[in-house]
Amino acid sequence: SGRPHVDNHTIQLASLLDVDRRWAARELAAEVGVCHKTLLHILHNILGYRKIAACWVPHTMSEVQQWQRHAIAQDLLDRYQREGDDFLGRIVTLDETSARSYEPHLKRQSNEWKHPCSPRPKKVHPTQSNVKAMFIVAYATDGVILHHTVPQRKTVNAAYYCNFLHNSLRSALRRKRQYLLATNPIILHDNARAHTADAVKDLLRRWRWEILQHSPYSPDMSPCDYDLFAKMKEPLRGTRYNTREEIIRAVERSLLDINRSGRADGVRRFPQIWQKVEHMRGRLY
Repeated sequence: SGRPHVDNHTIQLASLLDVDRRWAARELAAEVGVCHKTLLHILHNILGYRKIAACWVPHTMSEVQQWQRHAIAQDLLDRYQREGDDFLGRIVTLDETSARSYEPHLKRQSNEWKHPCSPRPKKVHPTQSNVKAMFIVAYATDGVILHHTVPQRKTVNAAYYCNFLHNSLRSALRRKRQYLLATNPIILHDNARAHTADAVKDLLRRWRWEILQHSPYSPDMSPCDYDLFAKMKEPLRGTRYNTREEIIRAVERSLLDINRSGRADGVRRFPQIWQKVEHMRGRLY
């Protein structure tokens, strides 16, 4: 006995959630007239619901942009299946990032073990300083190739980026990665204006360097964003640096440690990233 009563509650809950998915559990329990335990049983075990927070995404993507992401991931995955690790071995990924005088701890880094009666720790939002340094970093399957410090009051525009490619990256490949020059590297950078300028495209075309297709608003498909920069800044978090030179030295130490430990594996993880984007039909996950 009582089974039809539970079924009525199930139907009522399903109807309420069809209209509004943001009900609080206590509000639903009061509205339907069941205890909290019964409510959770119906929601989780019968209706299959779970309450999750919204995910922050860098940009609201249109359906066309989602399908573009899906198509690019599918093309790159097909190419990897044809060419294997030789394809990944030719990719050189580039991007810019800034390191500030104080990088706050991530939430997981500031967690502390506490007794149940202990007060919750507090963290004050830091005031950002103007002391910072900008870097252009290039890395491949075997680690960081180079990092370039952008001078103060300089903007990375098309002319500056072309100069970096010619005088810094190409020279570094000659010294450290001659095999990439022999096979013609595949350059991956995002769609920032400095990267997609005609002068940059003409320069890479003259060198016969391929540009890897990259979907807009897709940091989850850029190894610098989803792998390297987080690892680079992790040792800097929680330490205050007083000068730009101290920031530069700290970044240099961090990148050297990443290379020594072989932790720059973002390019090698590309196949899993492409599979995930393809599985999600281009939606951000």
